[in-house]
Amino acid sequence: MTVQSYLAQLADAMPRMMPERERIVADVRAHIEEDLQRGEALDTVLARLGDPATLAASYLSEVPLVSASLWRRAVAMAIDVAIAGVIAVPLAVLGRSSPDGLRFALAIVGLLAVTAGFVAYIVVGDSRFGQTLGKHWLNLLVVRESGARIGVGQAIVRLLPCVLHIWWIDVIFALFTERRQRAFELLSKTRVVTVDPAHRRYLEDQPSVSLATDQTAQMQ
Repeated sequence: MTVQSYLAQLADAMPRMMPERERIVADVRAHIEEDLQRGEALDTVLARLGDPATLAASYLSEVPLVSASLWRRAVAMAIDVAIAGVIAVPLAVLGRSSPDGLRFALAIVGLLAVTAGFVAYIVVGDSRFGQTLGKHWLNLLVVRESGARIGVGQAIVRLLPCVLHIWWIDVIFALFTERRQRAFELLSKTRVVTVDPAHRRYLEDQPSVSLATDQTAQMQ
C-alpha cells in the first residue's frame, strides 16, 4: 500500500463535512513523513498505524461532538420529504391524465418508484456523504458514535422506522436519550451532530480535489 492510498482510505472513513478531517489526515501524514525520514520501511510504518478506518475512529473519538436538536432534524426531514414530493407531483398529474385503464397501474408504478428513489436518496446520502440535502442545509451530519462515516447497512437500519411505519415510537426515544438518539440510531450505533456553517462554506469554496492526493503529492 502506498502513502497516498492509505491516507485516501483514512479520509474516506470520515465524513467530508467533519471539520477535523483535514487536520487528522495532515497529522497522520506528518507522522508517516517523520518515520520515513528516520529510515523506517513504509510497510512497517503503516502496519504500526493499523487499519485506516480504525485509526480514523480513534482520532475522532477524542473530538467533542454536539448532538443536533430535534427541531432542526425535523426541518431537515421535512425538506427531504418535500424533495420527494416535488418529484411525485408530476407523476401524479401524468397518472390523472392517463386513460382509465392505465391510471391505477401508473399510480402503483409511480408510488413504488418514488418510494424506492426516496429510500435510495436517504441511504446513499447518509452513508456516502453523511448528509442528505435537508441535513446539508441545516448543517447536520450523520456519523457513527465515534464520529466516523456510517456504512450502508447502518443507513438502512436508520431508515427502517419510516419503512415499517413505526417512526413515532422511534422518535420518542430521542426525547430521553443523552445524545438525542432515536431507538434505531441506538441500534445502528449512529447519531446526528451539528457542523460549523463556516466550515461547510469553506469546503464548498474549495476545488473538488482528493484530500489525500493533494496532501501526499509532495511525498510521491
